[in-house]
Amino acid sequence: MGVTGTDVAKDAADMVLTDDNFASIVAAIEEGRTVYSNIQKFLTYILNSNVGEAIPSVLFLLSRGLIPLPLTVMQILTIDLGTDMIPALGLGAERAEPGIMKEPPRAQTSHLLTKNVLWRAFAWYGMIGAVVSAGGYFFVNYLNGWPSVALAADGTKGYITATTMTLACVIFVQMANVMNCRTRNASVFSIGLWKNFKINVGIVVEFLILIALMHAPILQDVFQTGPLHWQEWVFLVCIPLPVFFIEELRKKIVRGRQPSTQVE
Repeated sequence: MGVTGTDVAKDAADMVLTDDNFASIVAAIEEGRTVYSNIQKFLTYILNSNVGEAIPSVLFLLSRGLIPLPLTVMQILTIDLGTDMIPALGLGAERAEPGIMKEPPRAQTSHLLTKNVLWRAFAWYGMIGAVVSAGGYFFVNYLNGWPSVALAADGTKGYITATTMTLACVIFVQMANVMNCRTRNASVFSIGLWKNFKINVGIVVEFLILIALMHAPILQDVFQTGPLHWQEWVFLVCIPLPVFFIEELRKKIVRGRQPSTQVE
């Protein structure tokens, strides 16, 4: 006890309650579990966009250049250092998930980057993002006559539109994924869809960054981007909801198989 306890007892104790309230132990454990969980959510979100960025480049390598690079280096840096950061920081302020205090204690040897975190980041969220981003790239080329004509070559207007579309697809998938990452297995609706103000601001900011990249002449020159047509915007608008509800379905299946949330 920090108030009524003796100095000798405080020096010998592993834990000192400054308010002499045993309920503080419960609150501290809940806070610690929430912080640990939020760091894992942050890592999941930050890592998953790498797959959406990498797969298009893999297509370029496997095709030996027949498929031009769907994303430029500057566009990849835009995602990693720009559009992803503010929503990711919002995940650090996420509230505790329902049932977090019913979980068993973690092993002292457990790591932040667990197999489940890596699986969700790369094999699940990441692969969904990769399919969508590659689909957006080929969709633009399809509108321009592919496969009857060759894919737009580097430096052409069609190529700039295709790479901009790929960039926009990754960003729109990430808008859905930041909501998905707010919980591990619980439904996002159970914690309030729009209750995290910082994430809401982050989504708006990354959308505004994308608009600036498309229409600001200075940024167009640096990042090799350009405006999109209405067909591409229809494609983009249709991305977030399916990505979000596919993950909600996965979480529902997991909850049905494993009623009590387990620690990763």
